[in-house]
Amino acid sequence: MNNLVSVIIPCYNCANTIGRAIDSVLRQVYQPIEIILVNNNSTDETPEVLTSYQKLYPDKITVLNQPKPGAPAARNCGLYHAGGKWIQFLDADDELLPAKIEKQMQLAEANQADIVAGECLLKYTSENEATTIVRTTDKDIWRGLITSNLGITSSNLWRRATLLDINGWDEELTSSQEYDLLLRLLENKAKVVTDQLMNTVVHFSGNSVSKSTNVERKKEVLNNRISLRLRIKETLERQQMLTVRLSRIIDIYIYTEIIHYYNYFPDYAGALIRKHKLNVSVVRKLRLKAKNFLKSIRFLLNLF
Repeated sequence: MNNLVSVIIPCYNCANTIGRAIDSVLRQVYQPIEIILVNNNSTDETPEVLTSYQKLYPDKITVLNQPKPGAPAARNCGLYHAGGKWIQFLDADDELLPAKIEKQMQLAEANQADIVAGECLLKYTSENEATTIVRTTDKDIWRGLITSNLGITSSNLWRRATLLDINGWDEELTSSQEYDLLLRLLENKAKVVTDQLMNTVVHFSGNSVSKSTNVERKKEVLNNRISLRLRIKETLERQQMLTVRLSRIIDIYIYTEIIHYYNYFPDYAGALIRKHKLNVSVVRKLRLKAKNFLKSIRFLLNLF
């Protein structure tokens, strides 16, 4: 029985952080593990760092090159070269706690699962502040998918065969890639089990896509999130699983996301609200608008 876990790490200009990610894999209690480092057009010292690790661990580490830009393409490159039955994706600036893979392998085997959705600690850093948030998982799988509480790329464990069945990652998506992947897996009848332990640390900087200050990029992120929830609704309708409760959760999620971005492009956001005719109560709308208003005030106060 193949119990090898393939850890796939896309690497783009990550010379300063990749060592932390690789070392966290080398410290895993679970063995056997292979590490696949996919250089994705790096222009800094990343290739040299990857080569140095490969020389230190020639039987464990493989270095590949993927010229097509983007983490999804790099992940697919690693996926198709992987020898393991299970896949652990890891971003180059994130880290795994020592028991992560061991605990999730136990859950996967005990439940005959295809995906283990894990909790994680999010660390947001900028020039002025650092914030940490624990991101939990939802045992209600479809609700968790709708509300983005079904783990993230690095906190989950994935069965390789199940990923190959749906042709892996969508390399054209610019955001929401892991939840697009999860939706397609669920559409293909994959079984998800949730892990209530926090064994992954995810680092975000001011340069991340979802934190971009570029207005057009923010519109793209918002539209990808809305589009995904509409696809979830269509899937649930097609499978005769769309309840009033889940339909309302989808509408509330979409409305909340639009309000979150409202201050950046109010006319555009207003048009989205009118277009989608969302079933959200007046009371909830007022609460969300008030919360967004207070957030705006705090932001302005921090400028002075």
